[in-house]
Amino acid sequence: MQNELTGQFPGLAALYGSAEKQDRLIRQEWVKAEAWTQKAGPRQRRGKNAFINNTSPTEPTGGAINRPSTPAIHQLVNDLENVLYAVLDHRLKDRGREGLSLRFLLRALLAYMRMKETDVLDVGCRTLAAAVGKHHVTIARLLPVLARVSDGVLTKVADARHKAADVYVIQLPDQYQQLARELTWRKGKIHSIRPVFRALGDAGALVYEAIERGRHSPTSAELIRSSGISRSTVEKALAAMEGLGMIHRDGRHWKITSTANLRVLAERLGVMEDYQAHISRHRRERAAWHAYLDRFIVRLNEADLYDSDREEHWLPPDDAALWLAA
Repeated sequence: MQNELTGQFPGLAALYGSAEKQDRLIRQEWVKAEAWTQKAGPRQRRGKNAFINNTSPTEPTGGAINRPSTPAIHQLVNDLENVLYAVLDHRLKDRGREGLSLRFLLRALLAYMRMKETDVLDVGCRTLAAAVGKHHVTIARLLPVLARVSDGVLTKVADARHKAADVYVIQLPDQYQQLARELTWRKGKIHSIRPVFRALGDAGALVYEAIERGRHSPTSAELIRSSGISRSTVEKALAAMEGLGMIHRDGRHWKITSTANLRVLAERLGVMEDYQAHISRHRRERAAWHAYLDRFIVRLNEADLYDSDREEHWLPPDDAALWLAA
């Protein structure tokens, strides 16, 4: 190292100042470097998933699971949106009011998927209920239906256990791969039910989305055709939103009014209080449920788990034996 101070590192030598200071500091740094290399192993850096307290959710250790990258997740959401607008929306509109709720439940899942940047979702029914403005019991009923009619887009992979919710995976089925690639992605982001539409209704939210994310400014006839909603309902939603300044006409076409603030409108309509009350109620219910579950956690000592008179290695009975014994 000292030889290189006059070779390829002359600037480093100048930083030490005098020759006496240079010899002293180099010896100290060399001792520190030797001590560092003799440590048992490199120290792991604290990542963003490090536990900050004992209530942090457990993270998968990886193993054979290859998690998709952030760009891959966003591309997947974009492709799934194409499938939603081209296929699933038209299929679900035939299910009436339930179909309308299913359409927004899928939108909420895609929005949550983009926000969390993961294709494995363990979001609870109460969180989804607040997102779509429904009761959590309704969400619990709709999720299995959506998994069944989504043609492989939504698949349940694990049941709820203790405080953890059901686990679902969202994927692009093989039969839609080509379709998703052929269609261009939509502008903007997908949303569930924004608070203002708690007053204007699900149909209004769907009409607003069709204008907001349309490839071009649609006419009333195009909105009726694309949304699958009756003419009278669409015209009523358009009139209400135009009256609030959310949208405006440009000839025969409808456009979003860029100066409209949906949150301010929600406060004006008095639905922000309802939205906040919905979230607060869910927090209280979740806390009460977790407290109830914690009552049944049995605290065991290590001595209670080991019996010297019992064989340590044993094979658990299979499911069939357990069923017969019951």
